[in-house]
Amino acid sequence: MTQPPPNPQQTGLQSSPPPVQQSPPATTRLGLLTKKVVSNILEVVDQLLWAVMGKLGRTVYGSIQDAIALSILLTIPGFIGERILGKNFSSYDVCLLENALGASRYACYIIVTSKFLLWIVIAGRIIIRFWKNIKDLIDS
Repeated sequence: MTQPPPNPQQTGLQSSPPPVQQSPPATTRLGLLTKKVVSNILEVVDQLLWAVMGKLGRTVYGSIQDAIALSILLTIPGFIGERILGKNFSSYDVCLLENALGASRYACYIIVTSKFLLWIVIAGRIIIRFWKNIKDLIDS
């Protein structure tokens, strides 16, 4: 009868991270190629961060993914303002230059505020994730 492999905590070695969750199946040739390229890149990044930082590397990896996803969301309000209104709203100073009774001034305020709030969400998620993991590292 064979014995099970030794527990990594007993031997003092860190085990490798669990595999990344699989995405839905791709059906087209381009979809298969894209999936293969992206998963190869993500696997290398995940393994590299795990080797360098351990559990904290997984936190950095998740934070980077969150930041990318939320920054894509961050571009949506500016894109809408640029395409529909034909103007680039980048700060509240630009909003003050618009007509006080015009709809574009209020749209400017909404777009700039939504960008600001999305950055707060990004920062909050990163800070909370790091705080939780540092707390876990201190407790263990």
